[in-house]
Amino acid sequence: MDESTECIAIHDTAAKCDFYLKTESCHSSQGLLDYMYFLFCYLQPGYSWGGVVLCILWLLILFIGLGVTADDFLCPSLIVITKTLRLSQNIAGVTFLAFGNGAPDIFSSVAGTEQNRPELVIGTLFGAGIFVTSVVAGSIIVSRPFKAMERPFLRDIIFYVCAAFWTYLRFYYGEVTLWHSIGFVSLYVLYILVVIISRIIYNRYKSKNAPPLPEIEIEAPCDTEVVPKPEEGAEPKQNVKKKVSVTFEPTGDDNPEAAGVVLRRFSFRGSISINTHSSAKKRHSSVHSHHEHVIKALTQSVASHHNPAFANGHLPAPLDTQTSKNSLSSLLSSTGELSLLREFILHIFPIDTESWPDKKLIFKLFDIIKAPVYFLLIITIPVVDYENDKNNWCRPLNIIHIFTSPAFVLFALGKYDKNINNFPLWGIILIISFVVAVIVFFTSKNSDSPAYHCFYGYVGFATSVVWVYLLATEIVSLLQTIGIVFRLSDTILGLTVLAWGNSIGDFISNLSVARQGYPRMGISACYGGPLLNLLLGIGIPYTVVIVKNGRPLRLKYDKLITLLYGSLTTILLTTIITMTILRFQAKRNFGILLICMYLTFLTSAIILETGVI
Repeated sequence: MDESTECIAIHDTAAKCDFYLKTESCHSSQGLLDYMYFLFCYLQPGYSWGGVVLCILWLLILFIGLGVTADDFLCPSLIVITKTLRLSQNIAGVTFLAFGNGAPDIFSSVAGTEQNRPELVIGTLFGAGIFVTSVVAGSIIVSRPFKAMERPFLRDIIFYVCAAFWTYLRFYYGEVTLWHSIGFVSLYVLYILVVIISRIIYNRYKSKNAPPLPEIEIEAPCDTEVVPKPEEGAEPKQNVKKKVSVTFEPTGDDNPEAAGVVLRRFSFRGSISINTHSSAKKRHSSVHSHHEHVIKALTQSVASHHNPAFANGHLPAPLDTQTSKNSLSSLLSSTGELSLLREFILHIFPIDTESWPDKKLIFKLFDIIKAPVYFLLIITIPVVDYENDKNNWCRPLNIIHIFTSPAFVLFALGKYDKNINNFPLWGIILIISFVVAVIVFFTSKNSDSPAYHCFYGYVGFATSVVWVYLLATEIVSLLQTIGIVFRLSDTILGLTVLAWGNSIGDFISNLSVARQGYPRMGISACYGGPLLNLLLGIGIPYTVVIVKNGRPLRLKYDKLITLLYGSLTTILLTTIITMTILRFQAKRNFGILLICMYLTFLTSAIILETGVI
């Protein structure tokens, strides 16, 4: 049979399994599992729809795993890297942390490009951008009207309009060369430079024109002061009250540039508080406790610009050290400390027992569904978190990581059967892991993290990246099967299923930030996030593929791409014009308009896909 035969023609034949086995285009996916074989060969025709339901449920689990890996494992490791490299918050926010935030979109683009599916990539990046700039931004404005900051607001949207136009031109002309792909990355670098330089100028202007800080006098808490006994012949001194002059400095506001973190994703672990002045505590070692860094890091980094107590990026000493009676107390020894075995169990248990009693039924069900994936992530990815007890150090678990992390990477990359000088690669890795484990065992303690604990953050970063890439590749492969089953194009799959799946974290995080009193942070991420995802999601994978193949990448242009670009540009330009007219005062009616614009776009896309127009 001709290898160019479209795989979707499998619906036109009765011998579907034979068609699949003989058609080359049905074998283009690079996933670990063969979903087409499962549906059309393994299952009987009468049970194929049951297999489709299983595939959809598996797709949901893969999306959960992708989000959890990026938010709860990749982001903490990136925070460790930025601190060990002593990067400023501004640079870290638009580089490492932005990468962590956009990892699902970027690696989905890499997987789609490697499988020669650029239409899926553009559908995902444009579709997610439309969703975030309309539905998420509109929801923020509806839930909490605010006054936007003119300069960063216009900067992000203008950059985004330019990036979208350049992307559309590449698809319109049907080709991307190496210089074009490098240009996307260069535009991202230019954006970083503009952010940093504008921030430096803004800080200098603000410090030069800042009003003097107020000083107040506070009397000592006691009415009298203990004074030394007067010498003979000297007049007795009157007891006086001590007065201390104190200067109060502002703790900042919801300025997204003051935070230095343009983008952050929401942890899938549970609810967190954004109030940095509330009583905080470091919980006993548990992998679940590092979820608090996600949004809290935003407000702490704002305060750190003005408050010396936050100079190192950490909270002051915890005020409340009482352990929750209904969760951890049963695991504590009589001295209040966790035994080694119980601490290890608490670390590897995939459900957060401390917050479990307070969760609603739907969130308990969600925890149960993601528990198997979470367990695999816990035992293969080390997490260093400065907000957790002992920086999240657990000696037995971290020694296990020395074996599981490289073993997983070896398996995920398909190198487990390779040999070096007739010696299996897995054997070499095992010997090296054993030696390192012995060194760690004799140079570390259970009660405190070792000096080299930060290097686990780099191992966690590498393992998390492999996990994200593996899950993204599997999602793209499964979407290909779902597209064939339902006769959907890659573009429509990208702008719906993949875009929604990758954007759910942005929706939750940005809206949560806004509702907790920081709407300008949330709205900044609505434009900065899709912008960086578009530039890196096209620039990185296209550059890699073009260099690997040694020739330009051919693109397929269709009407849906015009609809994607036209809708995104219309939303962005409408936002600029409307906000200018409103003098950058975001009002609820405008938020409703943005949501309606997305519904109009989605309806038009479905009509165009079904061939009605």
